[in-house]
Amino acid sequence: MSMKRYRYIFRGLVQGVGFRPFIYNLAKDLGLVGFVKNIGEGVLAEFQGKLEDTAAIDEYIEKKLPRNAKIEAIEKYEIEPIFDESDFYILDSSKGKISTIVPFDLGLCEECREEFYTQNHRHFMNPFISCINCGPRYTIIESLPYDRSRTSMKEFKFCDNCKKEYYTPDNRRFNAQSTTCPVCGPHLFLYSFVEKKHIDGNNLELLDRVCEEIEKGKIVAIKGIGGFHLVVDPYNKESVERIFQSKKREGKPLALVCKYIETVKKYCNVSKAEEEIFNSPRCPIILFEKKTNDFLYVNGGLHTLGIMRAYTPILDYILTKTNKDLLIATSANLSGIPMIIDEDEAIEKLCDIADFVLYHNRKIVRRCDDSVGFILNDKFVLIRSGRGFAPITFKLKEKAVDKNILALGSHEKTTIALKKEDEVILSQYLGDLDTKEYIDFYTSTLNDLISLYDFKFDYIACDYHKDYYTTSLAQKIAKEQNKEVVFVQHHLAHIYSCMLEKNLQSCIGFAFDGTGLGLDGKIWGSEGFVIDGLEAKRVFHLQYYPLVGGQKAIKEPARLAYYFSEIISPEFAKNFFGEDEILQQIFKTAATFNYPLTSSMGRLFDIVGVLLGCGKKNSFEAQIPMLLESIADRDEDGFYIFLMNFKHEIEINIVDILQQIIHDIKRNVDRRIISAKFHNTIAKIVVEVAKVLRENYNKDIVVLSGGVFQNKFLLSKTVSFLEEEGFEVFFNSVFPINDGGISAGQVYYTLQLLKNC
Repeated sequence: MSMKRYRYIFRGLVQGVGFRPFIYNLAKDLGLVGFVKNIGEGVLAEFQGKLEDTAAIDEYIEKKLPRNAKIEAIEKYEIEPIFDESDFYILDSSKGKISTIVPFDLGLCEECREEFYTQNHRHFMNPFISCINCGPRYTIIESLPYDRSRTSMKEFKFCDNCKKEYYTPDNRRFNAQSTTCPVCGPHLFLYSFVEKKHIDGNNLELLDRVCEEIEKGKIVAIKGIGGFHLVVDPYNKESVERIFQSKKREGKPLALVCKYIETVKKYCNVSKAEEEIFNSPRCPIILFEKKTNDFLYVNGGLHTLGIMRAYTPILDYILTKTNKDLLIATSANLSGIPMIIDEDEAIEKLCDIADFVLYHNRKIVRRCDDSVGFILNDKFVLIRSGRGFAPITFKLKEKAVDKNILALGSHEKTTIALKKEDEVILSQYLGDLDTKEYIDFYTSTLNDLISLYDFKFDYIACDYHKDYYTTSLAQKIAKEQNKEVVFVQHHLAHIYSCMLEKNLQSCIGFAFDGTGLGLDGKIWGSEGFVIDGLEAKRVFHLQYYPLVGGQKAIKEPARLAYYFSEIISPEFAKNFFGEDEILQQIFKTAATFNYPLTSSMGRLFDIVGVLLGCGKKNSFEAQIPMLLESIADRDEDGFYIFLMNFKHEIEINIVDILQQIIHDIKRNVDRRIISAKFHNTIAKIVVEVAKVLRENYNKDIVVLSGGVFQNKFLLSKTVSFLEEEGFEVFFNSVFPINDGGISAGQVYYTLQLLKNC
């Protein structure tokens, strides 16, 4: 064999996952010389030796790729040999252009967990133990390429033992940027609000004190990877009630954390796919279906429990020491402000919520809340993009447009998306832009992403709603930088987000949610489209009805429920709502006042929820619809009759459905049956409309997106009904199915626009 040299450029998730050590060991095992290093666009390696071709290298990569690595593309070619090389090296990184996948944060791996509890191991009780397979990534990176000197870990200089691990090729911490130990790494600090001082002690002593206080029912704010959690004993009802009252989030479910999937199985039904994502390094909060009545006071009486695996050594230790199956670990924030990431702010602002603050001196570079989602048909449906998922990097199936796009998202559950070359990058969840604090978080993240990815854009996309902060910001940026703005209708963006995931050019699309400004100036929310590339025709919606009570009807849907009850059956309205003067006055006003018109599906779920006793006010978004889903009888297959009006687009009058529901209520039909029949009806509507559209437009691909489809029962029924009729059905499984996916949809719509220019 002759001496040959090959250059490889690896693109994908190849930084922060032990990829360079893997390449180093590959070269050593195959007897090759050369080098490997991080570059801005991925990893560069050159291999030299007595090679006929690259078959041995390629086979090694395929069989032994690190567990968390993901190669999107490999560029390779033969180059001239260098004859004075005698070894294989890991070289310092070079920046160059930035297009690599930024690594997301990884939960505690089993190897590190075992070392953490091994008494004679030097990492015994190391609260910051990590390796190439676990630990913080996205939340500590200051700039790319991903090297320790470009992270918040640069403040902690290696001791001799850590340096040895870091530079030893066959060690699991070889080139692991987040690695550290109790000698040279971060330290814990504990502040007591009661004593108004810091508590003395080493890391283990402070952890043990925290465990003692939690067992007493105290609330401890704990600094994690992407922000602070409020940790409390879920078995202590008084402590749980304190959390609800302090955070002003009565009834909103609290997240739980545990160590093992076996614990989850004690309280919930667990599928194989749920078990896999639970045990994965992503460690999201998974919405499991309950099989007991435990923790009704923790989850707001819902049919699900949101549980994540203990993704840090600290959470794992507290669960072990307190011998608790579960702990509450909910985001530490006040109403209207983002998750707290700074210890000074925690001590300043959490004095009325927490009893103690446990923090460390490793800086959180960027705030990143826990990811949330559920499994349907073995796919993880993302509700909130955060730790373990963000930033989401999606490889475009085709590179038809060479322009870069910045998409600013919507107003609620906001995210930012970048289209850079052949990738779409989605930020972490950035919240609802109703307060200065969330707006500041949003704008700082925007600047951070542009800097991190060295991003220069040609077009800027935003929501069609001119009053949104994101829309006004897009116009401001466009004017300052002489860029063109693309306004994307909200519900189209929902559909296009899923089309992007599946690389679809044509489909029937249904976008169901609460609110989005329509192209006719009305409030849309139950939209059906036929889409071909850029061409999108609205073909279905609920018949417009007045949003009686205006914007207040969103939080107080009893206004709408009373209005329709009074129209359908005044006697029922009086019996159900009593002599409510405010509701009566609103009804009278509706006769003369021009309330805005809406086709909102979300509001319909609100109305039905009120009528079935799920509440009269939404203390948080979609509280009543969530309870409506929870009470539905899973075995009921009945539905209500509906009529399709073909005068313009296909329309359905909600009064017809509400009449039948009120009739069932008056007959004392079990509300669980009524709820199920209502859900079945909405799913049936989608199917019947899709069948008409298939006949008229010759399409059999259906896309489902929008916040209403966070309702797993509805989504499952709709998918099942459609598939029974021979449709190919898609729903979001990469980008969030709610408004968190809007920015991705704005990108794909803009791509279609540019392709047609």
